[in-house]
Order: sequence, then structure tokens, then C-alpha cells
Amino acid sequence: MKTLLAALLWLPVAAGAAEHHVIIDGMKFTPQVVQVRKGDTIVWENRDMFVHNVTAAGIRSGDLQPGKTWRWVVPATMSFDYLCTLHPVMKGRVEVK
Repeated sequence: MKTLLAALLWLPVAAGAAEHHVIIDGMKFTPQVVQVRKGDTIVWENRDMFVHNVTAAGIRSGDLQPGKTWRWVVPATMSFDYLCTLHPVMKGRVEVK
């Protein structure tokens, strides 16, 4: 039993949830497609000079002023598209594996 417990304590940290970053700059989301797993966190960071948001069905970041971030934990295994409602040409996709 002690051997099993010791082995479990040495599992790599990568086996847990990961954090992914999406940069908002130049009127686009980078990367445009982010691949995640249920339980991962996505952090959107607005490095642009304009206010932006992240919006999809049931997901609303609110307005992100320049220099601000928004964190969201992926609750399910459903992929979806999102956009900035202030600038609808700005689109991105979250692919949940």
C-alpha cells in the first residue's frame, strides 16, 4: 500500500489541469484555436488598445479593458466557437478533447 501511495505522489504535474493563454492583440485572438481538456483554464489577455470581450453561448467575459485578463475553467467536453461582440470579425474556437 505504501508503494502505491508513493507512486501516486510522484505522478507528473502535467497529469492535472493545464492553463492555456489566448492573447488579444491586433484585433484578433492568438491562437485562434485553443485545444484544451475539461477542467483546464483558459486565460484571455487583452494586449490591444481597444476594449474586447469573449462571448459564446452561455459564456460572457464582460468588457476587457486594455491590459486586463479573464480566466475561465472549461466545464464540459463540448467544443465551441466564440467572438468579440464589439468586433464580430474577431473569432476564435475552443476545442475540448
